[in-house]
Formats: sequence, structure tokens, C-alpha cells
Amino acid sequence: NPLAPIRTSLEIMKRTDDTETHQEVREIIERQTNHIVRLVDDLLDVSRITRGKINLHTERLELREVVNLAVEGSRPLIEEKQHDFTVSLPLETVWLEGDKVRLSQVFSNLLTNAAKYTEANGKISLTAELQDSEVLVGVTDNGLGIPSERLPGLFDLFTRLERDTAVEGLGIGLNLVQRLAEMHGGSIEAMSAGLG
Repeated sequence: NPLAPIRTSLEIMKRTDDTETHQEVREIIERQTNHIVRLVDDLLDVSRITRGKINLHTERLELREVVNLAVEGSRPLIEEKQHDFTVSLPLETVWLEGDKVRLSQVFSNLLTNAAKYTEANGKISLTAELQDSEVLVGVTDNGLGIPSERLPGLFDLFTRLERDTAVEGLGIGLNLVQRLAEMHGGSIEAMSAGLG
């Protein structure tokens, strides 16, 4: 719960006038506040989609542009954890019909999850290939792995694996990814050889 460190930080600020401590505590508050904003935004998006209140603003898009937006949003965490990150897209221009913001949100959520659940200095890749009239986009990592019995419910709302307690989040992101992919006429699936 991001509110707990915010509350603690405010208590620390009340008890000391040390400028350096105040700066450290302000950074904690800012980080946790940004986390709350992301959580609330995700919850609102899920609620809007569930109630049919979200409209896609579709336009003709280039896949590379959407991927670049997603990478831009995910890069800070990928770099923070010093992951080896690669992107492989088709050489030819790939055109899509979709909502640029929502599609980049799909890919960004997948990349952020890969970065969060992969130990530092791990490997993450995003690949795309044309298959007839569709585009197959894959995000692959050498992260913690998922037990096979958990794969079927991975995209359910508020689903988190038991060992996820050290990773921030409510288990909303993958459900949001699935719903947005389906709204674009697509689908998503997860594969893992198991833990490790």
C-alpha cells in the first residue's frame, strides 16, 4: 500500500528539521504518489472498459511508432534494473488500425511487467512479425517464471502470484492488457516453462 510509506515519511518530516532527511523523504513521497496515480488510472480504465465506457480513438498507425512509445514509457525501469533489452521489428512498414495511446499502453504494461519480474541484469526482448494479415508481438524475458497451474487465470483481475509481494502492483495490468487487446480484435496469451 503506497499510503503507508507516505504516512511514515510525513511523520519523519514532523520529527526532524534535517534538510537532507527531508529531501530523501520527499523523494519517497513523490515515488509513492506516482505509484498511487498509476494504480488509480489502471482501476479507472478497468472500470470504464467493464462498463463499456471507454472509446478507442482508432487511426492508421505504424507499428514502429506504437512500439517506440511503449519502450519510452518502460525504459526507466528497464535501465534501472540494467536489463539487456532488444527490439526486433519487421524491416517493412507495418500499418495497424488502432488507438495509439491504448496500444502503446498494452506493450508498455507487458514490458514493465517483464522488467519487474526479472532479476537485475536479465534479458528482455520485444519482437514483432507479420503472420498473414495479423501482427504477432511477443515480449520475452528470463524472469521468475510462472507455475503452469497459474497460467489459465493470469489475466484475471487482481491476480498476483504468491511470491509477488516484493513487487508493487494490484494485479490489474494484465487484465487491462487483455481487455485492450480484445477491443482491438486481438488476443493475448502467456507461456512459461514454470518457475525459474
